[in-house]
Amino acid sequence: MLTASAFITTMLMSCNLGNTASEEMANERFNLLNDSAQAAQSCLEEIIAGLHDTINTDKMVCDYYRDGGTWMWATSGTMSLQAADSVSNYLQKKALEMGFSPQAFFVDSIKHQLAHIHNLDFDSTGTSVPQVMATLELATSKAYLRYAIGQRYGFTEPHRLLNHRERRSGGGYRIVYDIATEQPDSTFIRAAWENGGNNAPTEFLETCETSHPVYAKLKTMLPSDSTDEGRKRILCNMERLRWRHVNAISDGERHVFVNIPSQQLWAIDTDSTFSMRICCGAWATKTPLLDSKIRLIQLNPEWNIPGTILRSEVSPHAGDSAYFARHRYFIINRSTGDTVAAKNVTTAQLRSGAYRVAQHKGRGNSLGRIIFRFNNQFDVYLHDTNSPSAFNRDRRTISHGCVRVQRPFDLAMFMLPDADPWLLDRMRMNIDMAPQTQKGKNYKRQHANDPDPIAGIKMNSTSVNPTVPLIIDYYTLYPNPETGQMETWPDRYEYDLKIADAIKPFLP
Repeated sequence: MLTASAFITTMLMSCNLGNTASEEMANERFNLLNDSAQAAQSCLEEIIAGLHDTINTDKMVCDYYRDGGTWMWATSGTMSLQAADSVSNYLQKKALEMGFSPQAFFVDSIKHQLAHIHNLDFDSTGTSVPQVMATLELATSKAYLRYAIGQRYGFTEPHRLLNHRERRSGGGYRIVYDIATEQPDSTFIRAAWENGGNNAPTEFLETCETSHPVYAKLKTMLPSDSTDEGRKRILCNMERLRWRHVNAISDGERHVFVNIPSQQLWAIDTDSTFSMRICCGAWATKTPLLDSKIRLIQLNPEWNIPGTILRSEVSPHAGDSAYFARHRYFIINRSTGDTVAAKNVTTAQLRSGAYRVAQHKGRGNSLGRIIFRFNNQFDVYLHDTNSPSAFNRDRRTISHGCVRVQRPFDLAMFMLPDADPWLLDRMRMNIDMAPQTQKGKNYKRQHANDPDPIAGIKMNSTSVNPTVPLIIDYYTLYPNPETGQMETWPDRYEYDLKIADAIKPFLP
């Protein structure tokens, strides 16, 4: 039996032998990788030459190495190999948390190549050291950049995904997503490479994931939703939250939020929120997703009928005076500015672009009595309607693209929080609403018998100053801004289907 001192001596000797063996293996590994570096570079070039990558981040990685980029993972340095191992472990954990497959980030391949190098296992597999090094380097860089850009900017690009060329003849390119989103630039790519290898890559990857609280909430919901439909909805809305808006609304900033799937509008202030129903674009005339700033409230607008509606819906009625009278439409010759009788205009003339058709302002106008103007390339706006019964429908995707609002005057007051009460009363009386102030009531009583009771207070518009940010977006699973409760809404334009199809290669 060994004495205590003899036992300790034996253990120390064993440890020293183990350390010696480990050091010898590390030295052998170092020398093998170092001696194979040039051949591995040639092997990597051959691999890249034979690739036909379809994922943009993978193309960026190949370009990096074609341009002589420094190797980061499969080098003779022990720290670089540890970095590759650390990245693969990190991506395996994160992929599962976000509902993706670890294989979307080549986790098994990275670990497999690392095992070859760690165990100096080459001869038994018939795999050469340069092949292993090249495969490990490329796979780790692709996984690293895929995750970094995907989490920071989205695994899909919404403008390319949703905007499309119409299939019908002469349809042209149709834009339905016009929200400016951040894009990976040279600064970000350079930072990614600078943080690669043994320069804290997992710490850099940690900064890429969005800190949006709704994203975090959706991620926690994934493990508890086992249905395919439920998981797909969660994943699609998580992806939307990776599309970071250039003009993002600041916390606490007054703004208007329109969510198409919910068919609702929320007017959101620092200490209060109210909502209203909306009617939005039909399938063929989808309301575009956009961000802008509401700058003008117009009263009793005249509706200039857009060319698409003029050609498809109005022009077939050319010559029918009763139709134009019933809808309160009038026709203007663009070149002369003269009003033209409906009976004297043909369908071909209305479709030629030489004539403008508009609807008289006031009662019965399709835009209602109030319109909210904001800059956008689609000539869409928020507006009142002459058909309020439409707000009682369950499905309210019925417009030509504009957003009809259920409570336009409440929205106007939200736009003008510091407005003089007399201004608001003048606005009310201009659109046949009852005044609320004593001054307004007195004015109405004094001029009740006048030929034009509002002649002295007529107004066409008022500016919104400061302007109020507006976002028209699309979420099928999101907190109700009024209640804070997560709510689910139908995929009315089937954008979830497009996102789900695009991220399918990343899923288990």
